[in-house]
Order: sequence, then structure tokens, then C-alpha cells
Amino acid sequence: MGKYLSIYNLIIFIVLFTACKNQENKQEGDIIQAPESFEKLDEIKNDLGKDEKIQTPKSFKVLNETEGDLDKDGVSEKVIVYDTEKETDFGTERQIYIYKKNDNKWELWKKYIGVVLPSKHGGMMGDPFEGISIERNCIVINHFGGSRQKWNYTHRFRYQNEDFQLIGATVNFGSPCDYFFTFDYNLSNGKIDYEKETENCETKKSKIEKKEMIKKLDTLPTMHNFYPGNSEITFPNTETTIYY
Repeated sequence: MGKYLSIYNLIIFIVLFTACKNQENKQEGDIIQAPESFEKLDEIKNDLGKDEKIQTPKSFKVLNETEGDLDKDGVSEKVIVYDTEKETDFGTERQIYIYKKNDNKWELWKKYIGVVLPSKHGGMMGDPFEGISIERNCIVINHFGGSRQKWNYTHRFRYQNEDFQLIGATVNFGSPCDYFFTFDYNLSNGKIDYEKETENCETKKSKIEKKEMIKKLDTLPTMHNFYPGNSEITFPNTETTIYY
């Protein structure tokens, strides 16, 4: 904004100087009219601070959008989730567009397909997409779906190694009077926390089982090759397999 402030100040100086010269040249008794430029100064200032509007791609529909600093350069990026209206086996395809600002204009920086689930992937619960946000420089995506057994996904992506890599995944799954489990995976350090609560509504008793393990991946998944629920973890010496 420093460049625009200097331009604005220069305009003010020129207008004031012109006004003074006009006043000197006016004969006594004449009515001095305020220069037209004064009326446009605020318009110029407002225009300098405005962002160029992002044009939604043809046939796309905006589902959600958010802004925040993703690459830690002190300037916010804009993330938009679009419904493309392109039909898949599970409803319409979604895409994520990430825009960077250049001279107050939004320019497309990254584009991803698949990381936001299609419109009918939530089963009986309908559209699984709950929302997207930026927290601590990370993109956070939430999904929810199921029928009797409900599931909830939270995935966290951070910009590193010139791409957005998955650094965290949280899964909740289960149903009343049966069991619920919570799976939390910190992919940055490999730590996994798992808790399962088995509930008996007839006896009104429950049992809680907890597991921990470390599993570091050689390469972290990126938004380009990640589809929620398609990755799996099996705990050693058990039949417990979690899909995240």
C-alpha cells in the first residue's frame, strides 16, 4: 500500500496547488468554486484499496471461502471451494482454488481436485462437506456423513516443500449403544492416538480402550493425491484398521 499512499499524497498536493493558483487569479467579488478533483479524491483512495473481484469459473458454484496467510509472508491468500456440477459416482465433483494477491489482484496459485468429497458422499446425511478454514497457517477441511454409524473427518494441510502436505488427520466414527472411536494422527511427528469406547445401553456400562503408536511416513500426502477416507492404518498385533 506504500506505493498507493504516495500516489494519493501526490494527487492531494497537485489539487491544493491548483486551487491556490486559481484563488490568486480570481478577481475580487468572484465566487470561488471547489475544484472537481476534490470530489474524486475519496473515490481514488477507495479504488486504490479495492481488491479485484475473483471471477467464478463458468458453471461453477462457490461452496465456501476463507482468507489467511498460508505461506507466512505476511499477506493473506484466499481459498475457495467450488462445486463444479460435474457428475461422479458420488455426486458432483468439488475443487479447491487457492489465490495469491499481486498488486491488489487475485491470481490463481494452486488448484486441487478430490480433497473435498463429492456432493453425495455423505450417504443418508447428504452433502458431506462441512466447511474449510485457515488455522495457524494451515488449511483445515471438515467432512461429516454416514447413516446409523456416523463419521467425521478433519484434515489439516500446511504449505511446505512447495506444496500443501497433510500434517494432521482426525477421525470420529461410531453409533449409539455400540461404539465410538477417535483417531488422531499427527503426520509431522508420526504420533497416533486412538481411543475406542464400547457402550452397552441395556446395562448402561461402557468400556474404554486406548492405543498409541508412532508411524512416520517417508513422504507426506499432498492435496494433489489425497482423497479423504482412502488411506488406512492398521495397529500391530490387532485387527484394528482405521481409514482416514
